[in-house]
Amino acid sequence: RDKTKERRSLLSEKKVLSAVHVFRHRELAAKIAALTEDLEELRSEKNMLLASLAYTEEDAADKFPKDIAAMEQSLKRLEEQEQKHSAELDAALNEYAGLREQAQGFDLVQLYEARQAIRPNKEQEAENRAQQVYGEKYNQLLMFDCKKTISRMLYEDMERQAVRRMMRQAQEEQQIFQTTWILPNCGVRT
Repeated sequence: RDKTKERRSLLSEKKVLSAVHVFRHRELAAKIAALTEDLEELRSEKNMLLASLAYTEEDAADKFPKDIAAMEQSLKRLEEQEQKHSAELDAALNEYAGLREQAQGFDLVQLYEARQAIRPNKEQEAENRAQQVYGEKYNQLLMFDCKKTISRMLYEDMERQAVRRMMRQAQEEQQIFQTTWILPNCGVRT
């Protein structure tokens, strides 16, 4: 609108200007040409945007504000859901941390093995639920990323390494124990 107003004012100034002012006429003509080109670019950009949003120039004035309002409502609803789910996630993580503290007295290896035995069924249940909710929009890669994120949030990599280290140490101790019992029976002193 500003460019259109500026172009109109320059055109009216050029009409009023006498033919004696040749340099001013050329200057105004150049400015008018530049503004005309800018306006054409803006019109084509506007038409491309409307086409990408599946609007015609006539429909845009009516449908666009309604669609914006609907999208804003959807955005509010999604933000509310995000807050709700974030609170649920925080509560679940706090509960998990509490259960982890309670599990400190248990054998870490047995607890890890029990969790690994339960995990495939629970993951499958979660995956089935996500497929039901999302239907055709379900994305296997997104589910995989979610599993990795949850694993990271629960520090499962560190736990897995700790369990492996403990199992290795137990095996080494068992081998040392067996070696000290077997060798004396064979007549070899240690």
